[in-house]
Amino acid sequence: MSVLFQIALGSGILILCTLLHIGAEVRLSRGLRNSDMIKEQATAWHTFLVCSGVVMVLMLSHTIQLYIWAVSLWMMGALPWYEEPIYFALVTYTTVGYGDVTLPSEFRIFGAMASVNGILAFGLTTAFLVNFFPRIISELRND
Repeated sequence: MSVLFQIALGSGILILCTLLHIGAEVRLSRGLRNSDMIKEQATAWHTFLVCSGVVMVLMLSHTIQLYIWAVSLWMMGALPWYEEPIYFALVTYTTVGYGDVTLPSEFRIFGAMASVNGILAFGLTTAFLVNFFPRIISELRND
């Protein structure tokens, strides 16, 4: 696989995954803003459910992105079967990078793009949650 093809395909998947994650965050933001999910009179249980739902949607977005990378690696023949691509995508996307499963040299650039995606997506998630939780806490203080 040529370097140019790895860069092009990796960039395409990176853009797709980033747009997916931004879409999830925009949908969450609009849903929270346009609903009665966060109110001063909300019970602690209701607040817990809303916060849990927000975190679960963001985790689902990360999981979908992880599987997009894993399926791509498997379809290109970079790693066999299903366990190794999922494992490799997981440790690469989260930037843990154990190094016990590695890609053949002709897929290294493509594989590294998954870590770029993970860094960006986790940064977006962190920014979202850093903005979200203070709003929840301020609503709870008003009780």
